Amino acid sequence: MAATVAPIAFVLYPLVHIFTLEITGLSAFYVYRQKMSAYSFGRGPLIGVHILFMGLVVFELLRTSLLSTNFIDVYTIGGTIFVLADVILLTLIAVTVYLVPKGVGYRGIVVELFSKKRQVLPFAAYVVLIVFAAVYLALAHPFSNPTDPSQYTATIIPGLVLPSPLFTPLYLEVLLSVLLIFMVYPSTLLVLAARKVKDKAIRRVLVILPVCWSGIGLDLLAFNGYVLSSLQIDATPFGYLIASVAFGVTALVFRRASLLTGFFEPTRVRQPGAAIYPFSTRLGSERGAVRELKALLEVDSSLAYEQVVVDFAVELSSGNLPVYAFTSKGSPVYNALNRVPGVRFYILSGKVSYPRPDDQPYQILVPNNDHAVLLDLLDKTIASNSATGAAIIFDSVSDMVLLTGVESAYKFLKQANESMGGNKVASIFLMTAGAHEERVVNVLRGLFPNILVYDSSGLRMTRTA
Repeated sequence: MAATVAPIAFVLYPLVHIFTLEITGLSAFYVYRQKMSAYSFGRGPLIGVHILFMGLVVFELLRTSLLSTNFIDVYTIGGTIFVLADVILLTLIAVTVYLVPKGVGYRGIVVELFSKKRQVLPFAAYVVLIVFAAVYLALAHPFSNPTDPSQYTATIIPGLVLPSPLFTPLYLEVLLSVLLIFMVYPSTLLVLAARKVKDKAIRRVLVILPVCWSGIGLDLLAFNGYVLSSLQIDATPFGYLIASVAFGVTALVFRRASLLTGFFEPTRVRQPGAAIYPFSTRLGSERGAVRELKALLEVDSSLAYEQVVVDFAVELSSGNLPVYAFTSKGSPVYNALNRVPGVRFYILSGKVSYPRPDDQPYQILVPNNDHAVLLDLLDKTIASNSATGAAIIFDSVSDMVLLTGVESAYKFLKQANESMGGNKVASIFLMTAGAHEERVVNVLRGLFPNILVYDSSGLRMTRTA
């Protein structure tokens, strides 16, 4: 029976390792390709974590393929050091997320960490323990190497045995202490980092990270500890497969936290330069008066009205005012503003029920029919840019009226204007001319202090506060 089962099993374990490599490689490529708005310092360490883990899986693949005792020394030392290096990198990510270093590169991280020596001391002590474990392993070889097949470890498949190292009890205690600290220390830092974040979505994401990392720790403890050492069964390929999935989830979650945090961070003020006034020129108004304009903009949809919106965005951004646009992906306004540097987008969508990052940086998908969420985002935008002020573009009032009804749209616009009142906020809310009954138009006009009209005659102000 064993003779017939063993060839099948011999192929199964390497196939599991190859599948694990594919998952980890795709996750690493995903991290490499994605742009992160905040916590961007974590991108390099995350890629390093994936590469080291893939190296570990390659060692495992060679062990289960070669079935050679001569390879065990290289496998044990190399694989264990890769795991320990991963632990250092993941803990470094947790420390830097908690301390929120200003530098986005490695030099910036080092400078920030050295400026907070007392808070970094536990991390330094942990690194010393890990380095000791790696050096001791390389020099002392605290493990036994099976010399013949009778000493091989059984697997979950009858008929297949594998050469597996057996660590000394003392070194197992060292590895166990490293693992237990990893399950507690980085997780605590991430939970504390989450408590410093006001946004619930970002806070939830930062709580998911320690759950994933603790899961990886439990996974290694179960398959490489209890199952291998206590039950004398080698099922490590499946443990690493589970860990690869957890690393993939970690990459997705970390990117989500990065994009959400970066979106709400105050926009970096540009270097002084010559401001331009295309919107004021088009309107024929005094330069600078647009900076605190709050207006309903009625547009003729048969004209290239999106260029008026671009002029508004360009003028205010040239005056160091960050620009945020609520619009639908693919709309004329989106396509036009997407070519204006620095504009951040709230992408109105019927496919999401809560804010979540889009594939593009500085773009967040938001529900187009949940006014409470939209108002909350508006408040966060204003609050995060309270020092500089902000420019808001809302496209469009007509779509909202048709989607949610006049009464609901009225309540939203009323609260939105109240939120922007008294703040250093410039805003235009677009409405399609001729899309609504005159009664509805008059009701909506009454919510805005200024009314702008763009038609074949050009842009003009029909009412001003």
